[in-house]
Amino acid sequence: MEPLTPKYDGEIPFWQRMFRQKKLSLAIATIVVIGAGGLLPGIFRWQHIAEEQAVALSNIRRVGQGCLLYAQDWDARTPPPPYEVANRVYETWPLLLRQYVSPDSSFSNPSNPVLPFRSSLRDPFRDFPVDSSFSINSRLWNQFGAGPFPLDNIELADQTVLFVEGGRMSRVARRFQPGRTVAYLAYGDTTDQLGTYFPYPSTHNGQMAVVAADGHGVLLNVAHYTSHDGLHDRLYGRIGAGIYNWNGGHPNGETDRPPKE
Repeated sequence: MEPLTPKYDGEIPFWQRMFRQKKLSLAIATIVVIGAGGLLPGIFRWQHIAEEQAVALSNIRRVGQGCLLYAQDWDARTPPPPYEVANRVYETWPLLLRQYVSPDSSFSNPSNPVLPFRSSLRDPFRDFPVDSSFSINSRLWNQFGAGPFPLDNIELADQTVLFVEGGRMSRVARRFQPGRTVAYLAYGDTTDQLGTYFPYPSTHNGQMAVVAADGHGVLLNVAHYTSHDGLHDRLYGRIGAGIYNWNGGHPNGETDRPPKE
């Protein structure tokens, strides 16, 4: 008599199929986890940059709106760049705008932060405290005449810079790298340098937040930093997008011709 043996009908037993499927699922899950582990740092970094961009743009808008409120109380005049009121005692625009801007943290850019009104940063030449990461357009004072230039006289307010991001200077303008612990409260031009440092770096992955003289803010790619970027008029030239250093790139009263670059 032949021994009884189980017949193979060509099908894999159920328990074996389940075991193999489970191993396959575990392998797929492992691959997914490893892949996600590689992607997550990049996703979190992108999210962090986006959050800082949003906060910086919101803050500079608040400062801009506070400046417009100040101007309503002062015959359309903006606060002046920092000036000496007594021997080694300076008045600065953040102090003048403080009552118009809330909270105090609005004066800071999270990508390039300072501690407003508790700052350890000092101006390298005049030694006043630097209480903001932003810089005011110094052309609004003593540029086209003695004293302030009224905001009401700006013909292209939506294209004229009021504040830009300043703060600590960087060696790499478009790819921000913290440099010297000095800062500026008055804006000159994006092509300005002190030695090898830029006082107006693009702190947000190659972009910079600015606010125009009409109070609207925008995040833009800076058009000019060096002579390699092409011809640039330091007084009227375009900062980026549709924002210019002064009066939309037009000299006062000459809006019938193309803007200067």
